[in-house]
Amino acid sequence: MGKLDGKIVLLTGASSGLGKQQAIRMAEEGASLAICARTESKLSATRKLCEDRGAEVLAMPTDIMDHDALSTFVAATVEKFGTIDVLVNNAHTITVPAPFLEKTIDDLDVEMRSSVYAYWHLMKLCFPYLRDKPGAGSSIINFASEAGVMGDALYAPYAASKEAVRGLSRVVAREWGQYRIRVNTLCPNGMTDNISGGLDWMEPQTREHIEKSFVNNPFGRVGNPYEDVAPVTVFLASDDSRWITGQNLHADGGGLINA
Repeated sequence: MGKLDGKIVLLTGASSGLGKQQAIRMAEEGASLAICARTESKLSATRKLCEDRGAEVLAMPTDIMDHDALSTFVAATVEKFGTIDVLVNNAHTITVPAPFLEKTIDDLDVEMRSSVYAYWHLMKLCFPYLRDKPGAGSSIINFASEAGVMGDALYAPYAASKEAVRGLSRVVAREWGQYRIRVNTLCPNGMTDNISGGLDWMEPQTREHIEKSFVNNPFGRVGNPYEDVAPVTVFLASDDSRWITGQNLHADGGGLINA
């Protein structure tokens, strides 16, 4: 038996990167999946990989910065599966890393709309289906970042948006516990295909900064999205995390260690 047998999971940003690896891992654990992303061809490839692992999958091209598109995606999910048990807000559009003085309000707008605004909308849209589940209840997993916690240089819009996600998630965790909904945030660190593919066109100083950040942990190695990060998402989605809410977990190999 899988850890997510019988669970209906709605996951954003599943065409590549962390989202793709989470979708695959959740499929292997028995979940049925509603996945979205902007690029249909890549999303279809993820759907095929999940179906090959036995999952029933709804894959819908969706711009998470468009509220109407999100509403349509949630409605299609419920039409196909009847309900939603787990919401994974993974998708985020990150702008090119650069010093704060070089970043623009448009950069901040993109990052806020693709994270905290999208997560805000999806939590509200999914609430009627997540609420009052029997047993361990339902789970919302919102992706945050060590870049916000630590205030990493070059990531002003990203850090601002991800810290907003953490603040919002803590409030919703307090308010929605009465409905058997737990809400947690996850700060991952894993070298995805998106990140490795983008390094080549970055300035040498920026590229060096990013590469060092991925091995700045006690293990001295780069994290693997499928092996190191996705299992933590599975845990938070599963009934094993029934007594955890309002918390921030770091799946980063100890990149951030504090009390």
